[in-house]
Amino acid sequence: MEFLLIFNYFIFVGLYQIQHINFTALAILVITNTVGLIFYFLNKKNQNISSSTNKTNSQTIVSSKSYSSEDIENQLINEIEDYILFINSFNAISAANKAAKSFYGDIIGKNLSSFLRAPDLLDKIEKCRDERVNEYLEFEINLPTYSFFRLTIVPLSQKNVLIVVKDYTDVKKSEQLRSDFVANVSHELKTPLVSIKGFLETISNSAKDDPKAQEKFIKIMQEQANKMEILILDLMSLSRIEMQEHIQPHGKVDMKEIISNIQKIPNKILSKKNININFKIEDNLPFVRGDYDKLSEVVQNIYDNAIKYTKENTTIDILLKSNPEKFSNGSVFLSIKDEGIGIAKEEIHRVTERFYRSANAKKNMIQGTGLGLAIVKHIVNQHRGELEINSRLNEGSEFIIHLPLYETSS
Repeated sequence: MEFLLIFNYFIFVGLYQIQHINFTALAILVITNTVGLIFYFLNKKNQNISSSTNKTNSQTIVSSKSYSSEDIENQLINEIEDYILFINSFNAISAANKAAKSFYGDIIGKNLSSFLRAPDLLDKIEKCRDERVNEYLEFEINLPTYSFFRLTIVPLSQKNVLIVVKDYTDVKKSEQLRSDFVANVSHELKTPLVSIKGFLETISNSAKDDPKAQEKFIKIMQEQANKMEILILDLMSLSRIEMQEHIQPHGKVDMKEIISNIQKIPNKILSKKNININFKIEDNLPFVRGDYDKLSEVVQNIYDNAIKYTKENTTIDILLKSNPEKFSNGSVFLSIKDEGIGIAKEEIHRVTERFYRSANAKKNMIQGTGLGLAIVKHIVNQHRGELEINSRLNEGSEFIIHLPLYETSS
């Protein structure tokens, strides 16, 4: 018994230090020994129970036959979320765990190549059989949706092999998002920096004796510096919100007060474009559960966008009311609707992505960091609310937010 314990320990310690070990494969390799231990303790426990209860009541005896080593092993393997496939010498599936059967369907007895088409897979299997070493393989599928998998092939007895298929799609997508994010940030910061550097060189050289040119260039540099500041502040805000998204705020927030405060803030673009704001706010509006500052940021972002993207001599409608049918205890419904340039139908689902700016916004040369709606989405998610976007190209957009009501603890 002590030998089994020591053996298991050295398996874990030894394999853990291997750089490319697949931990699912490691788990399966140890399962057999673990099952032996479980079986031993269960059997010993049953013997103790049997010994103590024989004197009083023979019906309480628990037979060791109630526990099957094979049953325990199968149960443990079925609990693994990765797809486990046992392949015989003819490359047919002899056994599979629950996750594999759920993903691939009825595969027992089928040839591996009939449902798992990965380049070099069969060559890797043969190499694994011949050289008795683990083999590794990565492959991707683009239809019907993108998926990325990593395979570990482990040699077993009599030309049989074990294949562990691990879905790395989410990890791969996260890596791509991270890469895109870094590239976008670099680009957004580099553009104003290059501009500022160019004007500084001009002021130092050809325009050093021209006060008017210097004044003009300094004004442009200030504008570029302001863009950088806004971008950095938005990035910090987004990063902070994403880190806290799993923590739902529990404050008591009056949305009517937030809208009222926005009404008081002067906006030069409103008068310049001759935009009329039509407020329609329900009386006796219930409070929502959330964070006042973050919800103010949501409303301000959508409100600013409506002003920025709407056309001259138009109206922006802001509606705030209760909706008893939304969520378990009702919600507060906020709608901000403009008559602006609109968003193409195929782009609506993307406008809340970081740095994404619609083609129509670029076409109309409307400035922005591309982070505002990403911030809105994450704040609404943190509040366990819902965001809806309705838009028609060149007709306008409507942003709708549903927020859960504040509930007093009974």
